[in-house]
Amino acid sequence: MRRDPLAILARLRGVEVAEARRALAEAAAARDSALQREAEAARALREEALQDGQAFAAWFPRGVAARDSAVQAGLRAEAWTRSAAVALGEARAAERAVEKLAERRAEEARRRAQREEQRALDEAGAGRPGPSGASAQAPGQPSHSSSAASRPPGAIGSASTADPSSPGAVSMAAKSSA
Repeated sequence: MRRDPLAILARLRGVEVAEARRALAEAAAARDSALQREAEAARALREEALQDGQAFAAWFPRGVAARDSAVQAGLRAEAWTRSAAVALGEARAAERAVEKLAERRAEEARRRAQREEQRALDEAGAGRPGPSGASAQAPGQPSHSSSAASRPPGAIGSASTADPSSPGAVSMAAKSSA
């Protein structure tokens, strides 16, 4: 059985969306962790400031560096989160595009099937005898039947003639009286 490339692409897009969601969750967790470390570093600076002044003076540069590092990590994590959110949006848009294409193809196939069905019905109806036993035909089209009733008036061998003095009318009249 032939594999549908569109179905394969749809599965691939689904995997990409799942991967993008996972990456966004990781980025959000890293951002939350970085924000927590930043808050802890700021809290430590405040608490140490309340302690002994000489110990605080020795610790202060290290505490500021830790807080600044936590702030930078938070900014990087926030950027990573935004990037992951954009990637998720792009992956989801690609997935929706494939879904729409699949829907469009299904609709085209449905319409094609309806046209085929209608064509088959039209062909079947064109060859089927109508209610009077005559074949269905377009108005004004000559019949291909050999009956005399379907011949134009005045034709040789027709049941009615336009001119009773015509030779065909006499021969028909002679045949019918005999």
